[in-house]
Amino acid sequence: MAAAGGRCRDAVSRARPVLGDDRAGVAPMTAPASVVYVVPDKMGGMMNIIANLLEYRRPDGVGHHALLTHNHLHTDTRFARPLAADTQTTVEYTLPVENLHAVMRRLARAVPPGSGVYVAGDLLDLATASVHDFGRAVIYMLHGDSDYYYDLAAKHDAVIHAFIAYSRRMHERLVARLPHRAGTIFHLPYGIPLPAGVARANHGRLRLAFAGRLEQGQKGVFDLPEIDRLLAAQGVAVDWTIAGGGPDEIELKRRWAFNPNVRWLGVLSNAEVIMMYATQDVFVLPTRVEGFPVALVEAMGAGVVPVVSDIESGVPEVVVSALTGERPPVGDVRAFAQALAALDGDRPRLAAMGAAARRSIAERFDIRDRVADYQALYARWRELYRPLAAGRHLQYGSRLDQPWIPNAVVRFVRSAAKRP
Repeated sequence: MAAAGGRCRDAVSRARPVLGDDRAGVAPMTAPASVVYVVPDKMGGMMNIIANLLEYRRPDGVGHHALLTHNHLHTDTRFARPLAADTQTTVEYTLPVENLHAVMRRLARAVPPGSGVYVAGDLLDLATASVHDFGRAVIYMLHGDSDYYYDLAAKHDAVIHAFIAYSRRMHERLVARLPHRAGTIFHLPYGIPLPAGVARANHGRLRLAFAGRLEQGQKGVFDLPEIDRLLAAQGVAVDWTIAGGGPDEIELKRRWAFNPNVRWLGVLSNAEVIMMYATQDVFVLPTRVEGFPVALVEAMGAGVVPVVSDIESGVPEVVVSALTGERPPVGDVRAFAQALAALDGDRPRLAAMGAAARRSIAERFDIRDRVADYQALYARWRELYRPLAAGRHLQYGSRLDQPWIPNAVVRFVRSAAKRP
């Protein structure tokens, strides 16, 4: 990993001495307070949110650190670039081949000493905090409106000191799931930097874009070629641009083989995606479930009109039908095609909606305003923090995932079991 201003470091598992057993003591309270973000090393909305919080943070006299985690068995495109953090560490691992407790110890060793905040977003982060008390307030960011994230919150209730929900629906669902924690569940929408490039009026073929993970289960990408077929049947001339990669990319291209003019850009950096939006008219997102889609907010910030599934979380908070975008029913490809055809036939309305979309994001989702809310919550870490209760052990993994079993033994047994 390249260093940024000498502040980034590439440490895999030896950031500081071994902490001993899996119930390591509280970090020295005399060390400087800091905020530690733990985030998977992969492209996507979760990384974009953390990257923006780091880049646009206000001076507060507190260190900000990034711990990127990477599972070698995952195929997602890695982020693998410097963040605007005081230190940046990458923790490599291979699960479920390794002993989960060995991986948790590896992650724990990478957490800088001192008090403050430990920001978690997934199972490994929370599991590590359940057996290692860092002397930090554990703040859990929910990254999606799905049972997976609510179940993680419930399982780690005793470990988490505060929760962040991006959308109102996520906030309401989490409060309903954990009513006794209502006072520590915070609705904090994230923000984005307003793109400098803005979509301009276009009198030619309607320019349609999708940016995100090419995956059917969540993103509904197989709807895209069906929408294209319906538009062609109506005589609506469009140009498609697709940015991203994912497990269903090959199948999506096969289904869309009837249109050789689809432009496939592959995986782009966030900056490249933002530049691409400035050349588009409409952002098409036939998603099935989201927390609060970052790509949607970024596209609207560039003045691109969204036509996005009318899901319950996030979308209703930012897309006002017929004003800042359109919200066809989930999975209704005919409704998507109708909405796009109507925009194609009324270019003044399209331009007005694009301007309204950008104005809405500028007024409500400017990262320079939103980051202050996050830092205000982090500043309350002394009030929020409570030491881990003794004698409470959460169960993870299988019988081989035990703190006393050497990692080499677990790797050997699991690797041998997979051999033919």
